[in-house]
Amino acid sequence: MTNAGAVPFHAGPELSRAINRTDFFRLLKAAAQHYNFDNFTLARISEVATPFGEREVVITNVVERRMSLFIKTLKEALGTAKARTAQFLTAPVHGKSTAIEGYPSDLIFNEFSGSSFLFIPLFTPEGRRYCLVLSGQRQEPDQGEVADILLDAMRIFDKLYEEILTQEMSGRLTQRETEIVKWTSEGKTSAEIAIILGLSEHTVNSHITAAVRKLDAVNRVHMVAIALRNGLVS
Repeated sequence: MTNAGAVPFHAGPELSRAINRTDFFRLLKAAAQHYNFDNFTLARISEVATPFGEREVVITNVVERRMSLFIKTLKEALGTAKARTAQFLTAPVHGKSTAIEGYPSDLIFNEFSGSSFLFIPLFTPEGRRYCLVLSGQRQEPDQGEVADILLDAMRIFDKLYEEILTQEMSGRLTQRETEIVKWTSEGKTSAEIAIILGLSEHTVNSHITAAVRKLDAVNRVHMVAIALRNGLVS
């Protein structure tokens, strides 16, 4: 497959209109597809925690049950040294994965095997670290294409920071997050909540991840317990 980097994505008018997670999910998905990547994950990274923790995911199109495999394959693609020091990287790095030991090698069960991965570090004005990870069944990007992808990633991330991340850093649940936490407290699954609210399951999971992080919970059950205890839902 040939690279699409000859024609940069650069977001367009959709970026100026983006105001919620669904908008940014669509933007990131469109950007990934433009450059022939299948998957994307935007996540926080910390200088003190192990990189690529599942709780740190902000927006992704990787289904929740496949995230651990995605992260494991990413680490294999980057190599041990880069994976262990990813939280300190300041420039994009990329690599190609091979079959992961302990997982089936065919694409039906291990869709990330043989994928090219691109890790892009991103930073807020306060210096907080994030990363955008792209993966897909394509050749590794060349230097020019990496530069185009980095520019797109920075533009989308800056807008995402302005519209969403600054509010999340305040620790307050948004109206949508509160609504989803309430449905979760009533025993609804992400798929069921998605149908009720007319959202994608990915979007619901992104809101849950944000709520878990804001409430300093360890999982969904803990999130609901904290929300009930603090009167955030009834």
